[in-house]
Formats: sequence, C-alpha cells, structure tokens
Amino acid sequence: MILDLVFKPPSMAGLRKFLILFFFFGNILLVTYLWFVNSNFYIYTPAPGNLYIAFGRIFGLWAELFLLTELMLIGRITWFENLFGFDTLNTIHRWIGYSIFSLFIAHPLFLTMGYAAQSGTSFLAQFMDFIQNRDGVLLAAIAVLIFLYVIFISAFVRKRIHYETWYFSHLFTYAAIGLALPHQLGTADLIGGWPLYYWYVLNFAVFGLVLLYRFLRPLARFAYHRFTVRSVVREAPGITSVYITGRHMDRFRFQAGQYANINLLARGMWYTHPFSFSSAYNGEFIRVTIKEVGGYTAKIAEVRPGTRVIIDGPLGLFVEARSKRDKYLFLAGGIGITPLRSMIESLAKERKDIVLMATAKTADGFVFRDEIARLQEIDPFIKVHLIVSTPAPGYETGRVDKEKIVRLVPDFFSREVFLCGPPPMMQSVVENLAEIGFNAKNIHFENFAF
Repeated sequence: MILDLVFKPPSMAGLRKFLILFFFFGNILLVTYLWFVNSNFYIYTPAPGNLYIAFGRIFGLWAELFLLTELMLIGRITWFENLFGFDTLNTIHRWIGYSIFSLFIAHPLFLTMGYAAQSGTSFLAQFMDFIQNRDGVLLAAIAVLIFLYVIFISAFVRKRIHYETWYFSHLFTYAAIGLALPHQLGTADLIGGWPLYYWYVLNFAVFGLVLLYRFLRPLARFAYHRFTVRSVVREAPGITSVYITGRHMDRFRFQAGQYANINLLARGMWYTHPFSFSSAYNGEFIRVTIKEVGGYTAKIAEVRPGTRVIIDGPLGLFVEARSKRDKYLFLAGGIGITPLRSMIESLAKERKDIVLMATAKTADGFVFRDEIARLQEIDPFIKVHLIVSTPAPGYETGRVDKEKIVRLVPDFFSREVFLCGPPPMMQSVVENLAEIGFNAKNIHFENFAF
C-alpha cells in the first residue's frame, strides 16, 4: 500500500501537462544554449557594444519563443485548452504578454546601442541605418508597434472597452506576425545547420496548429454539420436562448458545462463570442442562452431562424467529470446559471443529490425556473434556493455568502461546488468558502472575462 502511494503513476492528463511544460522550458534552455554558442565573440571579446549586441540577440530569440507560446495559448487548440482550462491559459497569456512587452523594447534597444557604440554613431543614426539597410527590419519595426498597441490595449484599457473592440484589436496580431516573420526566420542568431532547421520547424509547427484549430477546424465542422439557427426564444427580460441544429447532430458531442465560440453569420454579428451550452447533449440540437450586456448581445433577439452558425468547440474543463464527490452544490449568479442548468439536466438522469443556489436582481430575472422544476420531478434530490437583490416574499434576500451557505446547505462540506457568475461574485464566494474552511480543490469555476 505504501509503495503504491509512493510510486503511484501520474494520470495521463498530468503526464501531458508535464511533457508540455518540459517542452516549453526545454526550448528556452536550448535557444539560450544556441545563442551562447553563436554569440561567443560578442560575449568574450572586450570591444565597445559587444555585450549590448549579445543581449539584444537573446532578447529577440526569447521574444519569438514567448510569441509562439502566446499563439498556442490563444489558438483555441482544443486538446490544449481542455488540458489546462481557459482560466489557466488566460492568466498565463496575460503574464507572458507583459514579458513580451519588455522583450520587444529591449531587443532593438540593446542592438541599436551596441552597434552605435561599435560604429561611433548616435543612437538615432544607427537605428535609422537598421530601418533603411537591414532586410526585414522595417517590417519588423511596424510589427513591434502593432504588438505594443495590442499589449497596451490588453494591459491598460481592456476594462474600459467593449469585447468587440478588444477582439478586433487582437486581430492585428496576425498581421504583425506576418510582418515580423521574414525577420524572425532570417535571424543570424541561429546560424545554419540543424539549429536553423529547428527554428523553422518550431515556428511553422505552431503556425500550423493555430491555422488548423482556430480557422480550418471550425470551417470543416461547419461544412459537415451545417449549423443553423432553429429558433430564438426570450427566456426572461434581456435574456434570450438560441437553438441551433444541423446535420449529424448526434456526432457533435459535448459535456454539460462546456462552452463554444459562436459566430452567427448575420450582418453586424461576425464577431466570435464564447457562450456556454445551456442544455445537455441530446443529439438533436444545442442551445446557448445569452444576456444583453452590449451592442452585440442586444442583437441576439433579432437573429432569424435559418441563420448560419460557425461553432468552435466544445471547450472548457467546467464539467462534472472533475468531481471528486457524488453530491453537488451549484452556485449561480445571474446568467451564470446557463452551464449549471445543463449540468443539472445531465446529473438529474442519474438522480444525483444536488443543491442549487441562484441569484438574480429581481424575482422575474430567474432563468430556467420552470425547466429546473421539471428536472426536480425526475430527480427528487434536487433542492433549489433562489436569492434576489430586491426583497420579495418567498425569496432569500442579498447574495450568496457564507451565512446562507452554512444555513441553507448544512452538509456543504461533503459536496462538490460548481460556481458560475460575474467575476466579482465568484471571487467573493471563493473567499467566503475559504473562510469557512472549504477545500479549494473541490471548487470549480471558469472566468470568461476578456
């Protein structure tokens, strides 16, 4: 028994994560080693500007490696996202973006200072010489400006702009990659032989994966399934469900709680948005339920049946399969009930012990109340507690907090918690659960904030 615990083999998911992390850090070490070998002259020769040039070269290589990593993180590569989860990838994406910001500035800065010191010219004169006389440098400089613009939008103003503006600004990233590609593939930092071939393979492998998963795969699925809007149903004030059908729907399988990136092919709605499935898999249709929070979502109710839909998914780790217990506590804030609704439907067929605590601003703002009542007829072990911001007879008042959790769900310690709602609400609930000693390993949520 002790040997089993000590030598217990890792899960397949754990092994895959280890191999990916090993590949990432292994590439950083390999590129650093190749830089060191090829930059011996600059490192060991005590001449003006040599060390600046050496560091400028490695900053450029690291910047490219981190950029390739960013492409993997945002490439909607299904097996990659389903392994780590959207939250984790989004957090890593943001921090690597900050690192790239520094490297994109340091790379040209150090090289210009180094070569200016060697030639005895001014910084500005040397920089203009690079722009005018070095192949690919002008395009790379434009690419850097685009990258810096996108990073600035993400780091400093993303909370003040609409999703559509943020999404459109990030599309410029692909243009920047195309502009910088000749400079990156023509790098003198990996001279000839297998190091240069390795650099080519690494770049084109990542570009190929992103092209396949972000663009070609959704189009192939669209061609196969011919996804089409079947109907649009108003569920509550400002909340609309879109029913989507197509060919071979029994082959479009997903787990309750997952989401997809939806692209409605209607005028003024070409932006891709992530929406959770609000009904469990049934082999006939899929449903997403959307709250009006901006210009795009306000148009959802106007979508006509017959509108074509491109679906990229399913995605996400917010699924019952991650549970370690057989009893559940679902905590929903507003429209956050959508993935929980699909999970309740799936679990009700197995007559699982479920408690749902859902919040809304007013009593008429609750979505799927009738549907959940019908699920309670199938599974008598489903209990529902509704909480409103505005006091109303028959409802709890306020928000989901530790007092309500302890009072309304006295056996909460024995349950698996699935949480979905606005980011501030989820953060507050996680903190409340921590204060009463609940194990964080039994709390599951995904944050879709851009």
